[in-house]
Amino acid sequence: METITADVRTEEFMLDYLDNAVVGLHWVDGEATIIWANKADYEPLGYTKDEYIGHKITEFHADQEVIGDILERLLGGQSLYNYRANLLCKDGSTLSVLIASSGLFDDSDSLLHTRCFTIAEPAPA
Repeated sequence: METITADVRTEEFMLDYLDNAVVGLHWVDGEATIIWANKADYEPLGYTKDEYIGHKITEFHADQEVIGDILERLLGGQSLYNYRANLLCKDGSTLSVLIASSGLFDDSDSLLHTRCFTIAEPAPA
C-alpha cells in the first residue's frame, strides 16, 4: 500500500478546491487564449469545457473595448479589482460580472498567464 504524503494530499485538496470552487476561475495566456478554467467559470455561461478552454477570452466578452482594456492592463502588470464586464452566454444573453485578476510573469517579464476570478453581479431588484 502506498503512503500518501502530506504534500501530495495538500496538492490534491488544492486542485479539488480550485476545480470545485463556486467562484469562476480561469487562466488566460499572453495570446488571450483560455488555458484553464473551472466549471463555475464556463457553466453559468452555458458552455462546456471544450467550448470554452482553448478559445480566445475575447469571444466571451460582450464589449470588446472592455476586454481590450482588461488585457492591456494585465499585460502591463496591473492588477484588477471589481472590474465590471458583461460576458456572452451561449444562448445570446449576457451576464454581468466583477473581475479580479493579476498576471504571472516569467523572468523576462513575459506573461505566463492571468489569475482571474469572476463573480456574477446580483440582478437588480
